[in-house]
Amino acid sequence: MANVKKLYLLAILVLGLSILSGCNRGNELLLLNWGEYLNEEVIEAFEKETGYVVVQDIADSNELFYSKIKSGTTAYDLVVPSEYMVHKMYEKDLLQQIDYSKLTNYDPVNNPYMEGVLGIQSEMFEGNENYAIPYFWGTFGIIYNKQKAGLEEAVLEHGWNAYFDSDYQPEGTRVGMYNVPRFAYSAALLYQGHNPNEVSDEMIDLAYDTLSNTEFTEWGFDTLKKGIVANNLDLAFSYTGDFLDMLYTRLDAGDTLEDITFDIYIPQNTIAFMDMLVIPKKARHVDAAHAFIDFLLRPEMAYLNASSVGYATPLQNAYDMIVAHLGDEDTWLDQWAYANLTYYPMPLETDPIKYKGVPLAHIDQSWVDKITTMVNNVKSR
Repeated sequence: MANVKKLYLLAILVLGLSILSGCNRGNELLLLNWGEYLNEEVIEAFEKETGYVVVQDIADSNELFYSKIKSGTTAYDLVVPSEYMVHKMYEKDLLQQIDYSKLTNYDPVNNPYMEGVLGIQSEMFEGNENYAIPYFWGTFGIIYNKQKAGLEEAVLEHGWNAYFDSDYQPEGTRVGMYNVPRFAYSAALLYQGHNPNEVSDEMIDLAYDTLSNTEFTEWGFDTLKKGIVANNLDLAFSYTGDFLDMLYTRLDAGDTLEDITFDIYIPQNTIAFMDMLVIPKKARHVDAAHAFIDFLLRPEMAYLNASSVGYATPLQNAYDMIVAHLGDEDTWLDQWAYANLTYYPMPLETDPIKYKGVPLAHIDQSWVDKITTMVNNVKSR
């Protein structure tokens, strides 16, 4: 992201990020986050402006977020769960309300969220905006290896069939599944034409049969996207942002779009998601948490954060800044704009508040346990 970094270095200085550097010195902001999900430059700028020190722990699943917050062993100040886990945390009374009087950059009129973000919020539990602030959002898709002869044509023509059914794949296709039981269950139901939030013994049996009939080369996390790029995998069900993260990495290394050997197919029926910023009940540095949320609501900071993370910004103004680079003489910025225009936003042209995919809903823990057991049985076959 060298070009973006240079472009915004001056802007950061102009913003006067050192004005408040003497304030709150020594205070920590304890953040529980996903891996590779926050631009280090944003952290440095925030620390310089406020004097807070960001201490970041990493988790690789929403379920781990929940267990860490529920146990209370560490009093995290800010956590980044997905929409369905926000609902569960809310129901278990693990969250405190957002104090909007401390968010000077929250402005629905002049600094609005993107329409798709509003669409996902509208499908969440009532009052969710009082407890959670959108961070990144997007879809799941099928990342595919363009080096595998005939695979791109199969994916684009047959979609989910090309992922789950070997009859639609070139011989020897290597398939990876995201190693989260709820995601695997959802993918199986989507392939079978069902809503991923349906839960019943019948649906679990259907998902078991579907997953069992697919020979998965790997169940993984970040290894999936890296396996595709390294030509060690051919198909992977994963976050669209994982694809974009690898795309930006290759572009930053000097490749052009014509050099890229992988792509992603985003089905109409897929998972939509939104990761959100929440403050746990046991947070000790609540002012620091609000300060960081407010910092991320600045369009220029959201822009800078998206420049290295690869997922879609929730802010319309930041998105407009990104796509305004289309046709820019700077090749990287032009390609960054193209990628955002091509793969985001998710809203449908016919109705901007409607979007590709279905956000996962919170389901009872007994069903989560059954789904987890089912997926473990598939993996142990």
